[in-house]
Amino acid sequence: MTSPLPDPVAAGPAADPSATGPADAVTDLRATARWTIAATAAVGALLLGGGPLVAVGRIHGWADAATAFGGLALAVLGIGWAIWQTGEALTPRLATLADLRSPGMAGLREAVARDPSAYYGPYASLDELAAGRRLHEKVAAELAVRLAREQDTDRTRVLQQGLADARANAEQARALQQRLLTLIHAWAVRNAVRRARVHTLAAFVVVTLGAVLFLTATHEDTSAQPAGSARASVAPTGPQPAAPVPR
Repeated sequence: MTSPLPDPVAAGPAADPSATGPADAVTDLRATARWTIAATAAVGALLLGGGPLVAVGRIHGWADAATAFGGLALAVLGIGWAIWQTGEALTPRLATLADLRSPGMAGLREAVARDPSAYYGPYASLDELAAGRRLHEKVAAELAVRLAREQDTDRTRVLQQGLADARANAEQARALQQRLLTLIHAWAVRNAVRRARVHTLAAFVVVTLGAVLFLTATHEDTSAQPAGSARASVAPTGPQPAAPVPR
């Protein structure tokens, strides 16, 4: 027979209904990713809207055409890169308890190491938590079989109490594992959003470079004018002969 283990969650202070948990964090992170995609699309529409069509008449020669095309291609590539990387944070992903040992979970492992009981409850480690759940489920199954065969009233009560305790312990271990899974999933989404921010920043550098190239190719240089037109535009400074008077 097993005795119920103390629940670290129930033993603590009452939960604050306004507090947010890992599931709420995932929602907020994905909302941030959607906002990033919307902002990137707005910037792309601003850069690639009607501007290229208006400036295309200022392109003279193959060199300017190649520069303008390369600038537009870089801008489109940068915007697509930013949207693609940010969209990765919105992609549904699976999480397992084994992911806690992955390199991307180093920060989460440090937080768990600072207060193991807040994550593992009465267990010392992740492996012990999994082993404890299997043990309590096995004990509960064995007690259920014995209870079905027991005819004595006193023994039946004892077995019923042991079965209730074993099921409670197994449920507690299952709840701790589920909370860890939710936290691991939230941490994975957090890593994806942070990685997308870095890629978005790099993509905007590419977009800026493309815009500079395009503007360079379509810029009108008004300082260089034909020599003949420049001379024609300058008024003569010397005295001019008077026009003959018709007789």
